[in-house]
Amino acid sequence: MISLRQVLAHGYKSALGRLLALGLSVNLFDYPPGLWPPSTPARHYIDEFLTIYQNHVRGRCVEFYPALYREKFASNADLSSYDVWNVTPTHGATVYGDLQNAHNVPDERFDTIICTHVLCSLERPWLAVKEMHRLLTPGGAVLCTNPAVLQKYAPDPSDCWRFTRDSMAMLFSDFRRTEIHSFGNAATVSGSPFYLMTYHFPRRVLNMHDEDCPSVVAAAAWK
Repeated sequence: MISLRQVLAHGYKSALGRLLALGLSVNLFDYPPGLWPPSTPARHYIDEFLTIYQNHVRGRCVEFYPALYREKFASNADLSSYDVWNVTPTHGATVYGDLQNAHNVPDERFDTIICTHVLCSLERPWLAVKEMHRLLTPGGAVLCTNPAVLQKYAPDPSDCWRFTRDSMAMLFSDFRRTEIHSFGNAATVSGSPFYLMTYHFPRRVLNMHDEDCPSVVAAAAWK
């Protein structure tokens, strides 16, 4: 026997399909003008993740360019320096090199590494994680986020991977301790390629996290 909920779900899915089809002709499929970084659910979730571990950001810290979260940690009492890393020399960057083979950066150079949505653009992210392990002091932490889904292909400098909880756990399996997080849900996942921002979702939906259907996966890993 078909339940009322099944009937309603079928009607909803048909209506949603037509609405999404309409979106192909009326949606601008772009970020809001004049706002950077854009207020995507992914940025909301990255900030939420970093807030959870804010007190673990200490000592010599490095964030990958652009340094969107430098101000977030500026008041941390245990923070002694804050470097910015880019693959090539860039204004505002203090460290440069290929994270997959950072032979120019010495061992145990950092106490904290902030790596938000970086591994997805690298051809061999497992080599980058191995390098981050080398670059950390004993007891140091990596705070890493990756997309399970993005708005579109992101070609700067390349777009290679999407991630799951399992792949994050595998990447950081050589660390002494790892805590894996999932952020987002089916609504934010579905809205991402249609360029829905945080203000397009009810707050309770935006803050609902489904491990089986996340927008962003994250790992806090200690050497």
